[in-house]
Amino acid sequence: MILVRPIDWETSNISSQEFYDDYCKLVSQWVSFLPIITRESSSKASARTTIIRFIVQDLYNFTLHPSVLNFMTTIPNLIPILLKMTDIQQDETQLNIYRCLGKIMVEEDIKTMAHPDKIAIIYIKFLSNSIDDVKKKGRFHSLLESLTNWVQHDQLKVYLLDQNILPLLIRCIMETKFDPIKAQKPALEILLALSFKNDASSSLKQNQQFMNYVRNLSKNTISTEASLQRAAEGLLWKLEKETEAVAKPTSTNTHQFDIMISYSHSDKQICHRIHEQLVKDGFRVWIDREHMHGATMIAMAEAIENSNIILICMSDAYKQSVYCQSEAHYAFERRRRLIPLIMKSHYKPDGWLGIIASGKLYVDFIKLEFESAYDRLKVEINQCHQQKTSLSTIIPKEKDPQKSSATIASSVEQYSTVKLPHCINQWTNDHVKSFLVSIGLKDTLLMLCIRMDGHRLIHLYEMCMMNRESMFQSLKAELVEGHYKLLPHDAGQRGTAAQIRQYDDLNNRTKLNSAKRKMVNGVIHSPDLKHTPKLDKSLNQLAAKHLDAFPK
Repeated sequence: MILVRPIDWETSNISSQEFYDDYCKLVSQWVSFLPIITRESSSKASARTTIIRFIVQDLYNFTLHPSVLNFMTTIPNLIPILLKMTDIQQDETQLNIYRCLGKIMVEEDIKTMAHPDKIAIIYIKFLSNSIDDVKKKGRFHSLLESLTNWVQHDQLKVYLLDQNILPLLIRCIMETKFDPIKAQKPALEILLALSFKNDASSSLKQNQQFMNYVRNLSKNTISTEASLQRAAEGLLWKLEKETEAVAKPTSTNTHQFDIMISYSHSDKQICHRIHEQLVKDGFRVWIDREHMHGATMIAMAEAIENSNIILICMSDAYKQSVYCQSEAHYAFERRRRLIPLIMKSHYKPDGWLGIIASGKLYVDFIKLEFESAYDRLKVEINQCHQQKTSLSTIIPKEKDPQKSSATIASSVEQYSTVKLPHCINQWTNDHVKSFLVSIGLKDTLLMLCIRMDGHRLIHLYEMCMMNRESMFQSLKAELVEGHYKLLPHDAGQRGTAAQIRQYDDLNNRTKLNSAKRKMVNGVIHSPDLKHTPKLDKSLNQLAAKHLDAFPK
């Protein structure tokens, strides 16, 4: 028998150590009990279903409290247990299982699933069945809110788009019968996350009626709907303004701020403490201490442009916030100095956040005492300032960028015949140069990758695949500014085609048939290659089929 203290979710104080300890014990008991109850005989099916529904509902309620959720992510068998229960024939329980999984699963967990597309299929089914049913309005709102967690995973974005989710979300936004905060706002946030995929972004931008509606929402001045205005403005920023902003020349002059703090308001307590200490130490710091209203992303973009260093305060809440993703991506694309800070115990960044933070030293404000972590942060800040100060002496700016480019180009001729190792992570700087020369990018992309090894090339490739247009604009701006060169729009396609061909070569040309091999070679060597969405689709299909197995 299990004795359970009744939980008043509205008034319980999870921050209380007594309650926290009790609830962690209860979560552990439920997790150990679920495999037992699911194995009960069919004669007790009704009672078993009731108990499972109660336990799963309780587990989902616990995920709404950050401290208990953090504990749940450390339970090694919780995800496998819940995944085994996803076929349960009871809609409410099945929905709560997926809501729990959406809170605790990370990118690697999704990759281990046999059929991860099932998540998208289930959500589309539930949304379609409840969107026009007044009696299921609460469930519909809950589904949208839960989907804002799932949509931060790159794989799920692809599956949701494959299931044609865009028309459904557009309905949620444009039809007046839907609640502004419970339906329109999460739908806008889901679309903002999906718009990091070019297919979704292009489709939305072509829908002028939808775009005009979102523009009107972004001008909403009703105080009770400020979060709706923020969501609309964020989507407009991504679809209409980000590309132009990224392409602006990067200023190398002094900045208005030394530091900007990019963080989730769930982590505000420790972030505000960091801010106060930095100000005491004389740093000029930009931080959004309140939820900003109006032109939020424009204000954030201006803060990023006017700051020398960006602190990326990493946690599950940060990773799951599409606004934080927009900030971090823009800071990355504007080539700001990034310092990642860990805000939650045992946190490991993955997905888009893992790529942005890759290769950088994390400062862990949970594992270390605050004073020790802050001292390490100051060391990182000082190193960034020293690098900026000494940059002109380490890499003197050429008076004639065209002459500099010619010097670089002539120095890499010798690398055109270097044999490339099987594993890209083993590629040296010379191998990368050889690769870029071989695919016809000697006079363009090579100028930006002159000191890059294989590991860094992989990360550049992943960033380009995640956000092609904005990365293209960022690289193009850097190439024009530094070398007076134009980056061809087919550069990404040539790179993808070259990776596919090398994979085929390493497997004795057994992976591509003659027609596909000819198509790939044509992309690599054609002097007048035209960038088209159709070609993108063909290369992406080949990459999805072959490059997951490509050694990295």
